Amino acid sequence: MNGTINSYTIARNIKRLRCEHKLTQMEMGEILGYSERTIRRLETNGTYDIGVINFIAKSFNVTALSILF
Repeated sequence: MNGTINSYTIARNIKRLRCEHKLTQMEMGEILGYSERTIRRLETNGTYDIGVINFIAKSFNVTALSILF
């Protein structure tokens, strides 16, 4: 962990989390209450919205830090 938060790392970690759970973007969206398009956007652009990051982390029983870094 280098201590720098960037959208690429967040996007990559959201995708990693989805793949670890063997979910499609649509399935992840259904779990979170987001559209497939939103999941695709999160996996492409990331997000700095800590509320979204915390919600994803809580939904998949991981820490927000594991998504941020």
